[in-house]
Amino acid sequence: MNFLEELEQLRLKTPRIHNINIGSENSDYCTHSDKNKNCYLLFAANFNEDCLYGGIVLNSRDCMDINYCEYSELCYDCLDIDHCYNCMTSQDLKNCSDCKFCYDCVGCQNCFGCVGLRQKQYHFFNEPLSKEEYEKRIAAYDFKNRETWKQIFPPFIDLMKKIPRRAAHLTQSENCTGEFVIRSKNCFACFDAHESQDCFYLQDVWRTKDSADLTFSDGTELCYECFSLGLGCYNCNFCNFIRGCSDCEYCELCFNCKHCFGCVGLQSKEFYILNQPYSREDYFKKVAEIKAQMRAEGAYGKHLPTTYKYEDTAAVYWK
Repeated sequence: MNFLEELEQLRLKTPRIHNINIGSENSDYCTHSDKNKNCYLLFAANFNEDCLYGGIVLNSRDCMDINYCEYSELCYDCLDIDHCYNCMTSQDLKNCSDCKFCYDCVGCQNCFGCVGLRQKQYHFFNEPLSKEEYEKRIAAYDFKNRETWKQIFPPFIDLMKKIPRRAAHLTQSENCTGEFVIRSKNCFACFDAHESQDCFYLQDVWRTKDSADLTFSDGTELCYECFSLGLGCYNCNFCNFIRGCSDCEYCELCFNCKHCFGCVGLQSKEFYILNQPYSREDYFKKVAEIKAQMRAEGAYGKHLPTTYKYEDTAAVYWK
């Protein structure tokens, strides 16, 4: 039995935690989440407070029904917002406040039904108004009434069709390619990458450096071919669902571990191989032997294969 076969057996027999929710307070029903407080039904969310019903939410407060939301407060029913305050039913906003039914606006305040505006205030469906006239028109809407929403959307969607759109959203970034790359530098083919540097082939990452082929990463460095890692992971390869680990390879569901190879479900361990402890000297010797054998077999360097049947995974939805 080779190493990957032994690892598969270990993965199948090791009990798994029901949820990944690290260092959170009163946020029991969040998943793939770290360091949240008073949050409910968030997915892939870190460092939030008093938020509920959202996915990919970071560093936000008092928000609800949001996706891809960061550094925002008092926002509702929004998608792709960054540093926003008191915004509602909007998409792709940056540094906006008190905006409703807006799309692709930057640095705007008190705008309604607007598209593609920059540094504007008191605009109504892209029409500039006085403060008094703007407030009068907004007051005419009863947002608790569904019929009101039905009246707003047709002219708003028509306006969206008329305003030119950017080919890519690269915001405050240098030498980057991809889409929705924000405050990053030297990132190639990265998608939804935020505050990252010197990376390529990433998806949904924050504060990540010198890494490649990652999905769902926050605060990691020198990592390769991993899924769902954060809280300071360093120099980890071919791992799934790890937090606070360093110098680990082929590990899964490990937390605050160092120098582990092929381990599953460990916490605060060092110099382990297939969940067995080794001395420092024996660890490096054994890992070198395993890697040499894997390279001879052409197995080293590939992402951990799934232990689930194809029909039991989300892949069936992406045919």
